[in-house]
Amino acid sequence: MSTPSPCLLVIVPGNWEAVPEGVQELKRYMAHEVGGTLTVQRTPAPLRFPLVLPIGVWPPGSWRVARQDIELVLMSQAFFSLGWLEEVS
Repeated sequence: MSTPSPCLLVIVPGNWEAVPEGVQELKRYMAHEVGGTLTVQRTPAPLRFPLVLPIGVWPPGSWRVARQDIELVLMSQAFFSLGWLEEVS
């Protein structure tokens, strides 16, 4: 039986938009830096931000390093919400 490769599951709220180039960069990062894949799911649940879940088996220490890159840089390039406009109005 083989071990499941690393996968990043991103659950995106329905009122958030995807930036195709950013999603492609996130896929590229997962493939080249981690050796894994990206799965994006939409949800009607009222989340404030996309939920990022590592699944599968990640090499020791790799999630900690990848998490910084993913959460601090790549997620904001891949997904956005204009919900803050509603709060300002």
